[in-house]
Amino acid sequence: MKQPITGFHLDSESHWVADLACGHRQHMRHTPPWMERPWILTEEGRRSRLGVELECQRCDEVGRAVAEAVREALVSAARQAHEDAGLSGLCAEGRWELALDALGTTELTPVILRALARASEPSGRGG
Repeated sequence: MKQPITGFHLDSESHWVADLACGHRQHMRHTPPWMERPWILTEEGRRSRLGVELECQRCDEVGRAVAEAVREALVSAARQAHEDAGLSGLCAEGRWELALDALGTTELTPVILRALARASEPSGRGG
């Protein structure tokens, strides 16, 4: 997910790190052969990059984690409703209808909040 650069700071190893609008960070090393970024070495160069959008891999990871958590919750709700309906003696069509109803009534906010909390835990990676 693209996020604009809002500022820069030096990390503990004196490498420049871009601060992104989402709150995540991304290294902007000028240490060939990794990347040629001579603009990072001057205040003027860094200022010229404010507002430039970068791909934030951390935001992408969080999005995937939330999507997977929502998918798991919906599958679980539909499966449980389908099983319960079968135990109640409903026909296949009735079981299917209850499973679909479960999808629409599943409360996803707690699922999303848990997924976001897990995704925002420190992963041990530098940023």
